Amino acid sequence: MKRVLVAGASGGIGAACMRAARAGGAEVFGVDRDTHDVTTPAGADAAVAAAVETLGGLDGIVHAVGMSGRRLGDGPITECTDDAWREVHRVNLDSVFYLLRAGVRALSGTGGSIVVIGSALASTLDQDFLTAAYASAKGALVPLVRSAAFTGAPHGVRVNIVAAGLVDTPMAARAMTNPAIQERLPQLMPLGARACTADEVAQAVTWLLSDDSARTTGTVVPVDGGWQLR
Repeated sequence: MKRVLVAGASGGIGAACMRAARAGGAEVFGVDRDTHDVTTPAGADAAVAAAVETLGGLDGIVHAVGMSGRRLGDGPITECTDDAWREVHRVNLDSVFYLLRAGVRALSGTGGSIVVIGSALASTLDQDFLTAAYASAKGALVPLVRSAAFTGAPHGVRVNIVAAGLVDTPMAARAMTNPAIQERLPQLMPLGARACTADEVAQAVTWLLSDDSARTTGTVVPVDGGWQLR
């Protein structure tokens, strides 16, 4: 039975990953910022240590921590505020570095899989989703994950990204309630005019955690309804 740590487990994609992992028979240890804040080095280290102690070991880690910086002023480069830039990178990028560092160290003895939730906005621009801080933070995940995958590979540790498109979660409320954006969904997501669900993202995560993806590492798996085809 797999033993999995999910960071960002309190809602959205993280909660869906918890459900999917448990449905697949895994033992799951979930953390959020109120229990172990992985946006700090100490918090990330503590989260991994607590998961190992509670589960008796660790086979997989999911990083599903994230935030939109819109309320802080994220947007086009000419409008993005200093506060948005710093906070979005702290939550969406720094926390990945901290958890990857702790996770690769912990799994190097036994092997395992780490999955990071990325975004289609890392590689595809759009007028309604133009965010300097968020897009750059998610874009930086690609070389970071490849570096971690390269380091972990000799020790049996795999590291991958699931790049989500527009997902119907509370974080996407702005887009999900905007009539103009909803009308553009066929253009944004040619594989059906609807947003992705958190459960659909979680299914890809579950595959990357499983032995069925044993030869997959350092790559990006899109779950975006075809967003990247534009």
